[in-house]
Amino acid sequence: DTKKMRWVSGNSVIEMSYIMPLFFSLFVIIIHTVFYYHDKAIIGGAAAESAVMGAQYVRRYDKNYDIEAFFQEKIAVCAPVLQMLQNVCYTKMPKRVAEVNKEEVQVFAEAKRSFMKTNVKRTADIVNPEKKIRLLK
Repeated sequence: DTKKMRWVSGNSVIEMSYIMPLFFSLFVIIIHTVFYYHDKAIIGGAAAESAVMGAQYVRRYDKNYDIEAFFQEKIAVCAPVLQMLQNVCYTKMPKRVAEVNKEEVQVFAEAKRSFMKTNVKRTADIVNPEKKIRLLK
């Protein structure tokens, strides 16, 4: 039995040396995109929950509530990957600003990593149903 030796031609080696970096760069782009949308969803959810909790606290107790600390806690609980890998993943810990006025609570969060950036603004109305019910009587 004679075995036929199969050799790869030089053309296919050269073609693969051009194509493989394209596949690897496509893979890296997909991973970065997934991290971007994951972090955006986590930050948006934490901002929305912080705004709602702030609105409920203001309505019940008429005091200033530390919304930014609640936001930080939600980010720490919901996204431990964001904290552990903040130098590797898409975002560093987001900057946040909370504003409370008579009608609503607004939470702004901005996260940035190199050229990728996301801004999130969530609002929650401060409703006082008990006052409206008392006015009806």
